[in-house]
Amino acid sequence: MTKNITNIYRATVVNLENVALDTFKLTLHEPTLSTQAKPGHFVNIKIPDCDGILWRRPFSIHNTEKQQGHFDILFKIVGKGTNNLIGRTAGEKLDIIGPLGNSFTLDENTSEAIIVAGGLGIAPFPLFLKHFERHDIKITIFYGVKTKENICCIKDMAEHVATIFYTTEDGSEGDKGYVTDLMHNYLDRIDLTGRQLFVCGPTPMLKTVRALTISYGIRAQVSVENLMACGFGACMGCAVRLARSAEGEPEYRLACKDGPVFNMDEILFND
Repeated sequence: MTKNITNIYRATVVNLENVALDTFKLTLHEPTLSTQAKPGHFVNIKIPDCDGILWRRPFSIHNTEKQQGHFDILFKIVGKGTNNLIGRTAGEKLDIIGPLGNSFTLDENTSEAIIVAGGLGIAPFPLFLKHFERHDIKITIFYGVKTKENICCIKDMAEHVATIFYTTEDGSEGDKGYVTDLMHNYLDRIDLTGRQLFVCGPTPMLKTVRALTISYGIRAQVSVENLMACGFGACMGCAVRLARSAEGEPEYRLACKDGPVFNMDEILFND
């Protein structure tokens, strides 16, 4: 787990690519950060020349190319900060803190890693595949989006993955419906011994996946997407409620400092 706030870098913009509807991949050059990054880590970026934005913005580390000293972030345009990022050009410098948080871990007896991602929750998983490709395990992906224009990253991930299932809510590509339904059907058909889930996506999806993992007794780790400000635990703004506190005084952990990766059965998801 990396929590050293002195890890401040001036990363150089290499490329900006539109990879899906309102979704962009930003490639940055910073050799130390790209070497240290593990799946689940994130960076906090200071948005340059943007009035009214006081706090940095957090982004999952999407992938790395260690030989080139590059790393990617994936983001969707949702406000002033992300709109600012799509105006960055090659050669510009961005002030970045990272890598922050903890990372996904693979249990020793895992025979299949089942990835469940919704929307931009696909962001940490290309690095996940690269990091764990030396392990002799089967990898299966369940990926859900609203419509086919939202699909991204799947072609780049296919060479590392045994099977990819994907859904669109409108049926424009893949199976129609929710990715959790497809995952549920899959879990019903397989022996769960040695299976481990890795999950990231919107809160309604996480709540459903959590209920299923508890019902099936399957191990699962989740990367949460709580709003963050400082990124290292000073502002206390990204609290995650622990499941064991449900019947007593609530207990909390911080997504930035104690996460963003948690064991799924240990935490609760707010509506």
